[in-house]
Amino acid sequence: MDAPNFIDHDLWGSLHPCNATNLLRIDFFTINSLIKIGRNPLTNNIVLPGPRVSNRHCEIVWDHKTAVVTDFSSNGTWVNGVKLGMNNFCILKDGDHIAFGTAMPQETDDYRFTFHTHKTNLREYDLGELYKHYQLAHKIGEGSFGTVSKGMSLETGEFVAIKIIKLPKEFGKARTVKRNMAREVNIMSNVDHPNICALKDVFHHDNDGSINLVMELVDGGNLLEAIDKDLTRHEDMARHVTWQICDAVGYLHQLGVTHRDLKPENILLTKHDPPLVKVADFGLAKVVDNLTMLRTNCGTSCYRAPETYSRRARVEGYDYLADSWSLGVVVFVMLTNEFPTDGKLTADPKIKWSLLDKAGVSSDVRDFIECLLQADVALRMTVRCAPGHAWMKCKVAEFCRWRDGLLDTLEKNRDALYDEAYRK
Repeated sequence: MDAPNFIDHDLWGSLHPCNATNLLRIDFFTINSLIKIGRNPLTNNIVLPGPRVSNRHCEIVWDHKTAVVTDFSSNGTWVNGVKLGMNNFCILKDGDHIAFGTAMPQETDDYRFTFHTHKTNLREYDLGELYKHYQLAHKIGEGSFGTVSKGMSLETGEFVAIKIIKLPKEFGKARTVKRNMAREVNIMSNVDHPNICALKDVFHHDNDGSINLVMELVDGGNLLEAIDKDLTRHEDMARHVTWQICDAVGYLHQLGVTHRDLKPENILLTKHDPPLVKVADFGLAKVVDNLTMLRTNCGTSCYRAPETYSRRARVEGYDYLADSWSLGVVVFVMLTNEFPTDGKLTADPKIKWSLLDKAGVSSDVRDFIECLLQADVALRMTVRCAPGHAWMKCKVAEFCRWRDGLLDTLEKNRDALYDEAYRK
């Protein structure tokens, strides 16, 4: 059955009966994000009275972007001919076939449907090999490295973020390129830090040369969005975020890894208050830069250290002190919502210190930023030394206790969910 050629903004989805003489279309309205399907009319939104349908058969949950069906039945909920099984779930994509009780055609009580979304951002696109291991849902971001979509592991049911990097075929298929890429990605996959977005899986597709990176899903948006909402203007919040960035990037530097593209868009936040920071895309700049000049500097030049523009840097590269400059810019922007420079490519950019005065920041945080925004790399503070600065040092022990407590709570909640699923 073809997808509908209209979008109804009052609906987020619908079930179209395969046997149109037996049933009417079932619509899911945006005011109701939880759909309960079963035989019992007292406990379900959608009542299917057939004998193969359980009292509590299944639930479909819509989070305003993704539809997920969970099976609670004895006879089964079938998606594209495959039985989910008790307490199992999957993402529903536009055009999926779903059946309740049996996947076989019936003369009566024929509960076979085709799911259609009425939200265009749920439309599916093909990525080949990736679909053997993950289901893709909607796109959640787009940047200089490619697009990011929400996905779900077919093995564990865990939600993930899938970054899709498209490369020209001549780059993606070259043997040396693949070897260099594998080395960098291997470094990324071995990183383990609570403030770094974890890399879970990697796919390289020979047919089009694309790279698919499966990352930890972080649910609270990025630092740029928080800055735009003025959530980091207060020094306490800015310091809280900055310490976590320092701890993450300092850890990378200890491993010999430079981020190379540290900016608010690559600093993700959880929904907690205050948020847990997750630094993302470390190493990706090097992976992509080594493959092609695909990465654009548009929008990122204000975060890049002055030495990275030199001819020598293009030939010999640059070291971890470039991340220190980027960190200084990030802190400056958090407190002022303004860039410290005009973005001109110069070896000694002029810093707009008056913006800090206008923001009314303390002398400690100004000195912290000054130590990072030194054009002379020999004078620039390292990220690993930053937590020892007066602005940060007085809060480090408190921040460590907070993070340890939050991580412990998250781990206990995760274990409780696994135990509950096992008991079912």
